[in-house]
Amino acid sequence: MPLPSLRPVRDSLAAWRFRRALRALHPQVFGWSDAFMGFSRILAPQRLRHRIGSQLLARHCETQPDPAGGFKVHVRPLGLDFFWPSPSTCDTWYALEQELREDNPHCYTTAPIRLGPDSVVLDVGACEGLFAFRALRQKLAREVIAFEPFPAMAELLRRGAAANGITLGLHHEPFAVSNHNGPVGFRTDLGADSSQVILNPPADFQGVVVQSIRLDDYLAQTGRKLCEKDLLKIDAEGADFDVLRGAEKTIRESAPQIAVTTYHLDEHAADILDWLQKVQPRYRYRLKGFSYWTTTPRPVLLQASALG
Repeated sequence: MPLPSLRPVRDSLAAWRFRRALRALHPQVFGWSDAFMGFSRILAPQRLRHRIGSQLLARHCETQPDPAGGFKVHVRPLGLDFFWPSPSTCDTWYALEQELREDNPHCYTTAPIRLGPDSVVLDVGACEGLFAFRALRQKLAREVIAFEPFPAMAELLRRGAAANGITLGLHHEPFAVSNHNGPVGFRTDLGADSSQVILNPPADFQGVVVQSIRLDDYLAQTGRKLCEKDLLKIDAEGADFDVLRGAEKTIRESAPQIAVTTYHLDEHAADILDWLQKVQPRYRYRLKGFSYWTTTPRPVLLQASALG
């Protein structure tokens, strides 16, 4: 009889050690309930997670080929559609579940984030656009500026906005976002939801070259100014800290709300938290969940808000 996998035990110990070390530096962040939000997925065997994800996808979503290319996914609980380049799988469910359940640690809009009809959202890493569609449909924002540099995904984003009747509230920008202005490499071989910015691509780079911009410079060039009720939503596949550094002036002066993923690199949760505390002392924080899909568990999402 084969021995059971030791990964759940190993990952549980790694998560516990990480939380203990982080709490020693930041006692007010990452309480037990937030740290172990969704922890059952670390404990569950991969085969069980796949079966559950497939069942939930069939129950809540309808996928069909689209005549224009790709696949149209109707999310019944949201009453929204999005377009995807390949057929839906259990991974599709786990990617969209964050827009359906507030107990998913990847959900961007839980407390302390407070959005409303007057909020503006800068959506860095918009991908297929489901977060943007939900924010506009649920009147969590009057405008979402969606940064999506990969042309194929940008086309699906625009088709989704049209299908949901929210084109007036969604403004697409074809830029990557980092702490750098100018051309960068953009990896597209890791999957539609895992593209990465490469600042200095090698000579044999197989991705596409796109223009990158700093958020401080984008806001200055477009004459926009954020405030405390607005949101920087960031899921930049490892460039997350660079995105924040490129918005340092805005964060220091205007204190917009922030929801940034921290699972792409081991050091991101602690380093981003340290940096934000120095740049904007008025923020209060919430760190949520541990990833079960990475090599080792890492905190999933850091939220920051200066709203009372």
